[in-house]
This record gives sequence, structure tokens and C-alpha cells, in this order.
Amino acid sequence: MANEGVSEAVRSALADLERAFGAALMAIDADTDHNRAYSGATELVETLRRLFETSGNQRALSAARIFEQEELSLAGLADRIGVSKARAAQLIKTAKDTKARNERDERIALGLTKVAMSAAQATRLATKKDEDSNTQDEM
Repeated sequence: MANEGVSEAVRSALADLERAFGAALMAIDADTDHNRAYSGATELVETLRRLFETSGNQRALSAARIFEQEELSLAGLADRIGVSKARAAQLIKTAKDTKARNERDERIALGLTKVAMSAAQATRLATKKDEDSNTQDEM
């Protein structure tokens, strides 16, 4: 069985995913509006593509953890996870690219958060200045 070493939490989540996939297919098939059914099928394909890409990246990150934690060579990693040496090298490259992209995205998100906080602070200061000005005008 393919998921012998998989945790119960992962096995349960995958079963839920399969049930959700089946429900989506049934809903698409049952929709009497063919345009809506097509839109639903398109959304399903796009979601599955995104999930497939993300799960592939997660697999590469997991292979990289084995590679680093067990201090293996590429040949050793290939033997350990049952792939060719070339595929092991691809997984390590994908993991490095994914880590770099995640770090970049985190930096961007942090920068956007700082900009938003600065904008909110500037708005509060401007509002307070307007309130102080209005208070002085009333006196």
C-alpha cells in the first residue's frame, strides 16, 4: 500500500480530500446549467493544479529534510527514497527554489504589513491633528 508510512492525520485528510473531490464532481454533473457546470469544472481543474504543484513542492521539501538531517549524498538520498540520482537532484533544486520563493513572499508580506501599519498610523495622526484643529477652532 502506498501510504504505509503515512500518519493517521495525513491519511484522514487525504480521505476527506477524496470525498470533497467526489462531491465536486457530483455537483458539476448535477448542474443543469451547462455554462455553470463548465465554470465549476474549470475551477476544479485550477484548484487541483494548484494543489498538485503545492504537494510536489512539499514532497521536495520533505526530501530535502531527509537529505539534510541524514547528511546523505545525492546517491544516498536517491537510494533512501527510491528515485534516480537525477530525480533526487531535481527534488533538492525544487526544495531550494521553493524555500527561496517562500522567504521572498514572507519578506514581501512583512513589507506590506509595515506599509499598512505606517499608513494606519499616518491616518490616525492626521485624524488626531484634524480633531485638535477642530477643538482649537471651537475655542
